[in-house]
Amino acid sequence: MDFLKFYNLLNFVSPVILIVGLIFGFYTYRSLDVIHKSITVYLAVMLLVDITGRIFGHYRGNNLIVLLAYSLIELLLFLYFYYKFLFKIQHKVIIGLSVLAISYIFWEIYVFNPDAKKFQTYSKIVDNFMIIMLALAFFYEKISVFKESKWNNFKLNAVILVFFSINMLFFLPYNFIINAAIGFWFWLGILISTSLFYLYLINSIWKNGRTRRLLPSGSR
Repeated sequence: MDFLKFYNLLNFVSPVILIVGLIFGFYTYRSLDVIHKSITVYLAVMLLVDITGRIFGHYRGNNLIVLLAYSLIELLLFLYFYYKFLFKIQHKVIIGLSVLAISYIFWEIYVFNPDAKKFQTYSKIVDNFMIIMLALAFFYEKISVFKESKWNNFKLNAVILVFFSINMLFFLPYNFIINAAIGFWFWLGILISTSLFYLYLINSIWKNGRTRRLLPSGSR
């Protein structure tokens, strides 16, 4: 297998994983709790963004604008997820930072320049940073509530924190990486970390759906 065929094969890893995840999610959807139903919706949105990016790349030769839209959508989804299902208090500082982050990403979309050599991934960095802040705020909230006997969703939050921290490290030197012509390794690193993140979410969905199916209907 030559390098081009290998590259093209790797290019379909992410959507295939997402499709498998959605099959599991939809198959067990009625048995899932609200958090895992939300994770299934997140995977569906990520697949839609992936397909949109491929369409833009094919017909316009450049899908960088999709990364900006992706950053905005992802941040909004995680804000909703944390404030709807995980947080028990408002975290006013997080709300203020979120407003600034969303405003900045909107501004980046408004002044978008399609030149790849001048493009910066600040919006994705802001997106990653805010999700890291959400994860840290969750830990802070749990530490502050001494009456908690156990931390529900601790592992999920820890995985989110680790993944988006790694993801931000990849995107920080984006312009240098592109100009240094090592974009393939940058892309490969993101692909591996993202695939592992999706696989964890899929495994969590499957375990939650299977476990709740075995429970008596009155205990769900």
